[in-house]
Amino acid sequence: MAPTHKSLEILSRYFDALKRRGMLADEASLELKYASKPAESVSRERCPLMEELGNARVTSKYDELLRMIRATFSSANALSKCFLSANGSGNGRESLLSHSGKSTNFVAGVDMALLKRFYDAVIELETGEVKSAIMESSDKLLTDLLVAIDSVTGVRQLDSITLIRTIIALLENRLFKNPEFHNVLSKLWTLILTLPENWKASLLLALEKYSKEHLEQLVSIVQTFITVHVHEWRSRPIPASNKLVVLGVDVLRDIYAVNEKTQRLSFTSFYNDAVNNDEFDLKEDFTRWRNPDRFPFSFCKYPFVYDPSSKSKILQLDANVQMRHEFQDAVLRSIFIGATCPYLILRVNRENLIRETILQIQQQSDELKKPLKVQFVGEEGVDEGGVQKEFFQLVVREVFDPKYGMFSYNEETRLYWFNSSPLEMDTEYELVGILLGLAIYNGHILELHFPSVIYKKLLNKSPTFEDLAEVNPTLAKGLEQLLHFTGDVEAVFLRSFQVTVQDIFGDMRTVDLKNDGGMIPVTRENRQEYVDLCVEYYMEASIQRGFEAFKDGFHKLCKGTVLDLFQPLELEQLICGSPELDFEALEKNALYEDGYKKDSRVIRDFWEVVHSLDQEMKKKLLFFVTGCDRAPIKGLASLHFVISRNGTHSERLPTAHTCFNHLLLPEYNSKEALRERLMTAISNAEGFGLM
Repeated sequence: MAPTHKSLEILSRYFDALKRRGMLADEASLELKYASKPAESVSRERCPLMEELGNARVTSKYDELLRMIRATFSSANALSKCFLSANGSGNGRESLLSHSGKSTNFVAGVDMALLKRFYDAVIELETGEVKSAIMESSDKLLTDLLVAIDSVTGVRQLDSITLIRTIIALLENRLFKNPEFHNVLSKLWTLILTLPENWKASLLLALEKYSKEHLEQLVSIVQTFITVHVHEWRSRPIPASNKLVVLGVDVLRDIYAVNEKTQRLSFTSFYNDAVNNDEFDLKEDFTRWRNPDRFPFSFCKYPFVYDPSSKSKILQLDANVQMRHEFQDAVLRSIFIGATCPYLILRVNRENLIRETILQIQQQSDELKKPLKVQFVGEEGVDEGGVQKEFFQLVVREVFDPKYGMFSYNEETRLYWFNSSPLEMDTEYELVGILLGLAIYNGHILELHFPSVIYKKLLNKSPTFEDLAEVNPTLAKGLEQLLHFTGDVEAVFLRSFQVTVQDIFGDMRTVDLKNDGGMIPVTRENRQEYVDLCVEYYMEASIQRGFEAFKDGFHKLCKGTVLDLFQPLELEQLICGSPELDFEALEKNALYEDGYKKDSRVIRDFWEVVHSLDQEMKKKLLFFVTGCDRAPIKGLASLHFVISRNGTHSERLPTAHTCFNHLLLPEYNSKEALRERLMTAISNAEGFGLM
């Protein structure tokens, strides 16, 4: 049907308006094409640019495609409308603001699948002209936007949804992984960071709808940018490269905040390779962090980029600084006041270990941050680390003994939990917390079997239903059945807002979850509240006194900004070691004594046997030799692991000095004999297998 005079007049006015906004004729015609296309037509054709890209791939003629790309990617109005979904051709505010946090293929009205197909097709093209046209036009667009943007009012003659859609279209461009285009990418980062506060909030809200796949790709682009410019900064410490690094980590911080809400990715996705290797100067970054007046930038302000190993080094640097101050203060006091020891020395008797440890820690409570030395009464020996390790192993084994009644053991989970004990054991719980802090400060890992929620609570994070399921799976399963029951909840479950608990003496008592809880039945309408209160009671209120004493003890040594660097799982790995066991790395770094060498027959047999073991038996071997079935936070490559010859072939089993990670291995005459005796030893080791 021929256009009417009125419709032509409207189109003419629209075209003139586009020209007044400074758009070229090609840009204006594309804008007109996108804006005037009916929704059903958009749904059928998807995207004129995509259609022309398909034609170019068939004909190998790119002139029209290049014209369209230059017109589209140099105009925010054109680019923002190019990849709209069929139902996103309106103003887009509904699609931006609704279903916050839920993953979708449509972000702010942009069809993410269509956008991905476009960039996939571009990357597959043999010609580089198309890629160059996209990047040159994007560069022009970003340059214009940066000139026009105001951090308060936004961009003149553009609304927020148009700019957000433009940014999303650019963020999907995987060509940005190429350092050749980082000058363009830096402009995109600058634009995002310059957005008015409410516009930026809308952009981050849109990013909450990103799928895992799209968010992974975005993080990868930012990480590549940071890595390239960290290496450049390290090789040529010039202000320009430093500025680019800051841009990258600032953008990554915003994406990390989005992921904290959506939990699409593991926090490990934000570790950056360039700052988590031996070549990176952590000590310098730590110094910068501690002197913000002199050095405004430090990666420590962005702790999500550091992995647990790097964070443990930072914590150790902080511990060393504090220990050095304590040591120097002690030396000065000894000069001006009188004799004082620069170390925290614990002289303890094995037969009365817990009581003497408590007394000595109480007597030296102001000296806990001094370097630790341990002496066992009646025994000779200089503590070079091995005696400390044995001390920690013995104390941990002792405090978890049921005779103290501090912790209960769950056979199903194989984990310990705080007893809701009527006994006053604040001092004992505080000791356990202090031991954790001492172990961290002095570089030891502990054989603890706490659920992960303990480390969340130490970092002041609230427990969840999932945490209850880890501590008490049976209880959590019953509560889950209650939540999903479709019948008459009140008549079938017959519950009120009370729980019945058993103390360590076997006595039962009833606890109200809220005032007059016994008078309030659990119904379909209030069952979620009941479950939430159960979680709060079992994970918080029931253990509050013991846990607070434990936490106070821990905070005597570990608190403040350094502790805030850690995620709960990272804190657990710092205290208990890593579950990742790389026995290839352990073999590569092992040491040999008393006649054994790397190429000795029995050593070759030993490692062949070890590598053939399943994971559970490898953990038992590690426990047998070191007293812990986890690796140090820096991995088994960092473990000082020694194998010594312990005589000729015999019926004797291998033995170990766990405090020195030292395996004593007889020179068995066959691999079969070695396997049989090693399996017997590690399968029947009691306690910590100390010698």
